Amino acid sequence: MNNQILNFLRENAFFLIVLSAIVLAFVFLRTKGDDLASMDEFEARISAGQPVVVEFYSNA
Repeated sequence: MNNQILNFLRENAFFLIVLSAIVLAFVFLRTKGDDLASMDEFEARISAGQPVVVEFYSNA
């Protein structure tokens, strides 16, 4: 059993490394959502007199 696992890891090492790199890149580079509860809270934040960066995203 242990020998089978080691053989699998040796045969697929490159694929597993690439797959791990893609997953790690997604986790660390993704844009996280904000904690705004409502549109009123959003409007209050953008009209508070402080500079605000607003990022729009469309999945269409």
